[in-house]
Amino acid sequence: MNIVLGQMTSPISGDITQLNAIILADARRTEANLGFHLGRLSGGYKILVLNRRPQASDFEFSGTTLRSGGREGLPADTDKKDKERTRIHDGIMGARGADGYAAMQQAALQNIQVKGPQRLVKIMPDIRHNTDMSPSQQYPMGGGFLQWTLKKPGLSFFCAAQVAKDGLVSVPGQTFQLNSGNFANDYPQRAEFQKYLQQA
Repeated sequence: MNIVLGQMTSPISGDITQLNAIILADARRTEANLGFHLGRLSGGYKILVLNRRPQASDFEFSGTTLRSGGREGLPADTDKKDKERTRIHDGIMGARGADGYAAMQQAALQNIQVKGPQRLVKIMPDIRHNTDMSPSQQYPMGGGFLQWTLKKPGLSFFCAAQVAKDGLVSVPGQTFQLNSGNFANDYPQRAEFQKYLQQA
């Protein structure tokens, strides 16, 4: 998929989280929050923001980023074993039924911000999924942030930022340096970038 900075994407499915899971000046903490293996964001990544509230038909609950792959228990050493873990979605559906699940979705959607620090986002690492790595290596338990799964065909996002592997951040018409080593210079840029992401 060709994702262009400053433009809307084609519909994208898969896991999404909230903006507050991203630690703008610390890729390692962001990896830990999201449940990515160490170094997954070292090649750079794109920050996609959702500019509308999803509908209940658009997503499934996948717990939090503590739940690797949206499943109960710890990630397994093989794909086959990993898929044997119970999906969070299935567990809730079994416990509450379709009507109870739909009620939970509607309640959750009422608390979702379209703009602001808890808006919905998707992180697209430039280092893509590696089929040679086990689920337990590639997707360890994360930091407990919201994790929903957009069902196919997905939703369109706005590509708000490209974070390069050297830490330089590009947004439409501007760049930010968040980790120059000079805190007095970096802090105002981090604050401005954070404000931009909340409103883009």
